[in-house]
Amino acid sequence: MLLSCIRLNSQRGAAVIMALFVVVLCTLVVGPLIWTLFATAKSISVSAARDQTQEVALSGLDWARVILREDARVSTFDALTEPWAVPLSESRLNEGLMRRGESASNLQDRDTSITGRIEDAQGRFNLRNLGEDSLQLQEWTAAFNRLCTLLGVAQSDVETIQTVLGSMFTKNTESGLLNEPGVIQPIVPKIPVEVPAQQWAEFRGQYNLSDEAWQQLAPYVVILPKPTLVNVNTASAEVVYASIEGLSFADAQGIVSYRERVAYKELSDLRAAVNVNTEQNNALIDVTSQYFLVEGRAQVQEAIVKTSALLQRKDLRVYVLWRHD
Repeated sequence: MLLSCIRLNSQRGAAVIMALFVVVLCTLVVGPLIWTLFATAKSISVSAARDQTQEVALSGLDWARVILREDARVSTFDALTEPWAVPLSESRLNEGLMRRGESASNLQDRDTSITGRIEDAQGRFNLRNLGEDSLQLQEWTAAFNRLCTLLGVAQSDVETIQTVLGSMFTKNTESGLLNEPGVIQPIVPKIPVEVPAQQWAEFRGQYNLSDEAWQQLAPYVVILPKPTLVNVNTASAEVVYASIEGLSFADAQGIVSYRERVAYKELSDLRAAVNVNTEQNNALIDVTSQYFLVEGRAQVQEAIVKTSALLQRKDLRVYVLWRHD
């Protein structure tokens, strides 16, 4: 009897050990499979959130286009007192994404928000005006020198920027140099033409330009597809000062301070509103704008997309010239 009990306990022990071995083996086999399925599901979720974030970002860009188009319908000038200039504070879009029978408490796992702002690109100094094909190159060069002197940019960096921009935007065409309407002259060999830049960011660390100069100019300059005027309704005091020859910086600050109360609807309003004892250089300034910069941030769950774009408003239509995420 004792021997039979020992044999039975031995068999039970072996069965338990075998069962534990099977469990461990299954865990080793199934564990990686479960982890792979989890990782795949997470990847799909992140990818879906990223796609949704891209769509939210595009909707934000469409919002900016609608705002600018409607502004063109009702206004003959562009100023910081208008609706387009009001930043879009962080807005949660969860409520707009509710499904039938879903309550707000169920939306915690689908956190969706968007924020953005529109900036008048012509409130900055357009470096495109320094291209050799600029019709007022001499005036714009003088204005750029005034801006750089005010900001303390080194003269060597100023000359570097002017040289590079001159080679980026030239009068050269595929068939020749167009000096007069209908008259094509042979191309005169010049320094190698640089690939035209779209953004000031492309100058950072390039062309032997110091990083200090790049940072000094970053808040005040932009590169647009064609030469443009400076909008005195949206430009900083520094850019206003540079764009109006003979203007003191104190007068430029006065111009900016006054427009915070009343926008300049016409250039004649500028002289009437501010007692400036200088001849206005109307050739370089205006009160309307055609180009606008858009900065936005969209988030769906953990996915975040930051978007920057350049818009052109023309004939009551708004076009996206470039967009970067």
